[in-house]
Amino acid sequence: MGEGAVSLPPGFHFFSGWMSTAQADALFARVLAEASWEDPVIRMVGRSVAIPRRVAFYGPFAYAYSGVLHPARALPPWLSELRGRVEQTAGHPLNTVLLNLYRSGADSVSWHSDDDYPHGGHPAVASLSLGAMRRFLIAHKRQRSARYALDLTSGSLLVMEGRSQIDFRHALPKSATVTEARVNLTFRYMAASNAG
Repeated sequence: MGEGAVSLPPGFHFFSGWMSTAQADALFARVLAEASWEDPVIRMVGRSVAIPRRVAFYGPFAYAYSGVLHPARALPPWLSELRGRVEQTAGHPLNTVLLNLYRSGADSVSWHSDDDYPHGGHPAVASLSLGAMRRFLIAHKRQRSARYALDLTSGSLLVMEGRSQIDFRHALPKSATVTEARVNLTFRYMAASNAG
């Protein structure tokens, strides 16, 4: 297991073979079957809009973003064990997992930074990819020329630390060529609820 040889900005570390193909396939099937999937709806310009992906949340505190509220939910044992493995590689404490299910290339997430929760000085985020490969985009918030693209393969782990969320934003755009599902598990540290 090692860092993949890809060009990324400071604070981004990519481990292309963090999990074997067999391990990734088995975990993908388990996540699809056992995660508590939800279909959040947000308010945009006075109307309700379904988020273009399914989500599941586990952590000691509630998590609120874009008008969506996820109540606190304990990590099941299998997910807690995985969190411990990710935490060891990331080198940062992690106590929360947000899962995203992209059912096909029609599902996506727009430009954003993972900075909308209290992290108590631990802003690192580790993202584990399972299933279909998707193109991940990174862009500097102030330097237009600083843009990066990364193919997230099944079983890969992307660790974002330091100023990664302060200086950069990222997105997973739609893809007309992807027909299969992808799941990513974003592990992070939440210090307290931001929902109160």
